[in-house]
Amino acid sequence: MTATTLVFVGCLNQAMPHFAAANGKGISVFAFDETTGALSWLADTVDAPNPTYLAVLPERGMLYATSEVFGWREGLISAYRIDKASGSLTLVGSKQTTRGSLTAHCNTDHQGTCAFVANYSHETPGEVPGQHVVSFSIMADGSLTPAISEFAHSDAGPRADRQAVPHAHCVVPGPDNRFVVVPDLGGDQLVTYKLDATNGRLAQTDIAPLRMAPGSGPRHLVFHPDGATAYVINELSNTLCRLAYASGTGTLQLLQSVDGLPPDAAPSFAADLCVSANGRFLYATYRGDNSVVTYALDEKDGTILTGDRQDSGGRTPRSFTLSPSGKFMLVANQDSDVLVSLRLDPDSGKPLEQVDIVSIGTPMCVKAARFA
Repeated sequence: MTATTLVFVGCLNQAMPHFAAANGKGISVFAFDETTGALSWLADTVDAPNPTYLAVLPERGMLYATSEVFGWREGLISAYRIDKASGSLTLVGSKQTTRGSLTAHCNTDHQGTCAFVANYSHETPGEVPGQHVVSFSIMADGSLTPAISEFAHSDAGPRADRQAVPHAHCVVPGPDNRFVVVPDLGGDQLVTYKLDATNGRLAQTDIAPLRMAPGSGPRHLVFHPDGATAYVINELSNTLCRLAYASGTGTLQLLQSVDGLPPDAAPSFAADLCVSANGRFLYATYRGDNSVVTYALDEKDGTILTGDRQDSGGRTPRSFTLSPSGKFMLVANQDSDVLVSLRLDPDSGKPLEQVDIVSIGTPMCVKAARFA
């Protein structure tokens, strides 16, 4: 049976005061050619309000989408069954409230048994229900239960305009599926929770949060394939950090911090982060400079080495992903209303050329997955 690669793009379709436009339809699905890098539109799903982040479980044929709507006290997370032939998405079960506002991220554990959200929250102290990290169980049909566990953060940072309250920005399970790590942009910290994947439950630990540099604003975190190294991108300082991860305890240790951009770069906010499957390259995007940077990684310990900066193919590269083959990068340029496909050099890891570009309204999140 021939494998199929699909690309899913969540697009802003309701106005938000901190985004320039909302030109999207909802969730758009494309077929992707892993030989040429070409994108072919398949379908749009329009019933998801502001699906600003997506998580895909190809082995279960499921997609999960958050709804981030300004002014709502709670966001939503929705479960969709994927038709890999047509690209159509069918809602499964009920949309679940996320117990907090401005739901900015969703993810699943490695076994596909539970889902998580990170609620960024309005810049308003004392919100109700005001939860920042929430978990859900995934049922046999792929649908979601109501919230199983929920937690509110309390720390704030020195930037009064961006850090007056906590801002959980993503939830990432550790390689061993025993813990999850939550970067909190508002509190300049990484918070570790215990994970009971079977029951869809998170629990607090006695591990002290890892404090990042004041005002750095940790946004996204990824693990290296070695399972012992993690990387964090800091939105407010445009820095990258390398961390040691202890799988037995879930503890993190800061090992390295580097400037993500050179001094001559345009004023920017760091956005997305990805490490290649072979562990040789780290990639990051920067809104403002409108660039994709490829960082070489030391093959022994994952130290961040040199960075090569290239144009992202548009304005405000909020999200990007690597294709399942690792041969291409797909970049969602939010304020240019385009998704671009870039061929990667297998030796240097750098983008070689743009091989395709498609028009799409206000793309906020892009994910790619292979289906058998």
